Amino acid sequence: MFNRYKIKITENIILHFLNIDAYNPRLKNYIEESIHFIWNGDNELIEDTSDITITKKEILKLIEGKSEEQKIGIVSEFICHLYIRANKFKQHFLFRNLEEKGMKKGFDGVYLINDDYFIYESKSSLETTLTATHNSNIGEAYRDLKGKIEGDNTTNDPWRNAYNHSNIRTIDFNQTISQTLKSLSKDYVNGTYSQIKDYNIIPSSTIYLGTRYSDIDKNTLKDNLVRLLSRYSFKSINAICINKKSIQNFIDYLNE
Repeated sequence: MFNRYKIKITENIILHFLNIDAYNPRLKNYIEESIHFIWNGDNELIEDTSDITITKKEILKLIEGKSEEQKIGIVSEFICHLYIRANKFKQHFLFRNLEEKGMKKGFDGVYLINDDYFIYESKSSLETTLTATHNSNIGEAYRDLKGKIEGDNTTNDPWRNAYNHSNIRTIDFNQTISQTLKSLSKDYVNGTYSQIKDYNIIPSSTIYLGTRYSDIDKNTLKDNLVRLLSRYSFKSINAICINKKSIQNFIDYLNE
């Protein structure tokens, strides 16, 4: 479905390489099954097929009028959320309003699996960025996560944003994660910041290639990422790298 390679380096380092040239029928079917819940939350009932149509129109409206950088960011995040959910992670936020007005003020996502929560951050590169690499994007995502967790920019409290999402009615509520996020928000406001070494993280990189599209050279990228991640601190990491041709397949799907 995702033309992916999943590589377990150690117990706490897993690499995911995805290659998306075109949308095969299986992938499109999975998007159709998931898009309503990614956007609205897992507890938002589908009363009839028009609900999915409305969701598609809302996402299309979100994308329209955005800059090229914002457009690729929205599509990249959606595909990553789709993939992360396919790996049995439970979504504890809405995609619906993480992108409103273009700029986000918290993490790109919070997930739960096996009673462990993971913080997600996405980075993507335009087709025109010929020098883009997955290492540079993963590095940028990691630095963003580190800065938010360790309080490098205190103008926004990322934990409050995550806490607010965790309590939305259509989210599958989890008392433990909600209370944890609330406590972290209080600490953040009081100037007591965490360390990224204590967190499970999911940084992602999406590179758009257009007519230059090719699959990831998995052996080379694996070696490059292992060297990069050896310099970083974390409790555990799932690093996701995607080679994608364009956003047009997603736009076409939304217009169907």
